[in-house]
Amino acid sequence: MTREDRSIYIVLAIVFAIAGFLGISNGSYLITAMYIITVLAVTFIIKEKDVYNLLYAVLLVSAFYDYALFVPGIQNIYIFHIVLGVFTLLSLYKVFKDKDVFKNLDKKVLVIYVIWFIYMCVSIKWALNRNLAIKYIAIYLMMFAFIVDMMIYNVNKERIKKTINLLLFLISIIIIIGLVEVLLGKQLPIRHYIDGFIENLPQWQINTIQARPIAFSYNTNNLTAALAILVPICLFAIYKFENVLAKIWFTVVSCISFSLVVTTTSRTGFFAFLFGFAIFIIYSVFNVKNLGIKQMIYPILLVCGFALAYNYSYLLMNIKPSDDQLTTSLSGKLSSLEGLTEGEINAEGSALHRMEIIKDVFNGVITEKQYQGYGVGNVEQLLKDKGNTGSVYSPHCYPIEILGDFGLPGVALYGIYYLYLLIENLIIGIKKKTIVSFAAVAGLIAFAPASFGPSSITYVFSYWILMGFAVSCIQVYKKENNKYGKSSTKEYRMI
Repeated sequence: MTREDRSIYIVLAIVFAIAGFLGISNGSYLITAMYIITVLAVTFIIKEKDVYNLLYAVLLVSAFYDYALFVPGIQNIYIFHIVLGVFTLLSLYKVFKDKDVFKNLDKKVLVIYVIWFIYMCVSIKWALNRNLAIKYIAIYLMMFAFIVDMMIYNVNKERIKKTINLLLFLISIIIIIGLVEVLLGKQLPIRHYIDGFIENLPQWQINTIQARPIAFSYNTNNLTAALAILVPICLFAIYKFENVLAKIWFTVVSCISFSLVVTTTSRTGFFAFLFGFAIFIIYSVFNVKNLGIKQMIYPILLVCGFALAYNYSYLLMNIKPSDDQLTTSLSGKLSSLEGLTEGEINAEGSALHRMEIIKDVFNGVITEKQYQGYGVGNVEQLLKDKGNTGSVYSPHCYPIEILGDFGLPGVALYGIYYLYLLIENLIIGIKKKTIVSFAAVAGLIAFAPASFGPSSITYVFSYWILMGFAVSCIQVYKKENNKYGKSSTKEYRMI
């Protein structure tokens, strides 16, 4: 047994021990078993016998497992945070050890993150609630760390291919789990947004909620946002892979993912998904000659599959009957739950409260001349102080969250950041004919409407993954001749 093999086994043993402790302490035996099996599976995907590659794969797995494995008694700390801390230290060591790695990083993005972080820290001075500000600074720091970790890892085409394979595998797992949840009418035993008020709901509502997929997400809005912004990678993988079975697989999982979005009744997720799919269709139409006419069978199959999913997905749902069932129509029960999210009320009331949120933030920043914003993470405090949004204090709209937290300077900075990622990937995709860059473009465009779904997309890990992936595509494919064409296992050996 080589030194590298021993290091791999030791790291795996530590990861499994931590996962086992968290799972047993919280009674999450199924989740722990699934996590361990997933980690073992990705070790075969990366095909590298070194600690750095292994921990990167474990980091992505942990990000996809989201809220599932948490520290007992401290539900805000997950296994993801533990792996993120270790991998970030290893990544920083890598940068300091090899200065050429830093040269390959996208400096524009790094500068934006530095400016963003400084502004956050300064905003504590005028924050309505300093505790909230400190909490969100910690969240943003973790987001920056995760994205920079992806940037440091993906410095060449060989690495980003591994990342794509890992993402495709993990996205497929999420989709299959979601499908199983729908067919069984039972969600995975993880933290759920209804945990705090489940005893106040009638049984038929509980059964209907549990019949909808969430996989490892906290709620359906988070899941639909994840599918909308990450499934474009699966869509463009249809053209990326030459193997027919791979093409068929990603066609099928893309149709299943749209079916899952339909069953969640998330309007923002539905439109966001279609935005990303529209980019795929546009790409297909404009590249018929390059792709070949035979390849057009896949977008046609997808359109047909989506049409079937839109009209008949409800037939897949297994909603368990209950004695207190007031609504016999399945569509009626789904409609009654369309607006049910954490702290929200249903349907019309949800839309009205969201309009009040937008008015409160806009009037506060513009009309009341609080141009610098109310401090990082303080939209929530602003809405509580206003007291006209019922029990809804989360922004449910990322542009409004940015405006309320960081004011006009924050909107300008984030606008530059978002447009840079979008336009740069688009240019690279057109000039270098890189399909992966178009996948990033589709994900970024889908993100615009998807960001209106979750209560705050700031802490949705799929958003972090999308941004890290988009930046990685830029820094790898922008350079035709990348120095890091081959990686050395030696340089990532644990010391």
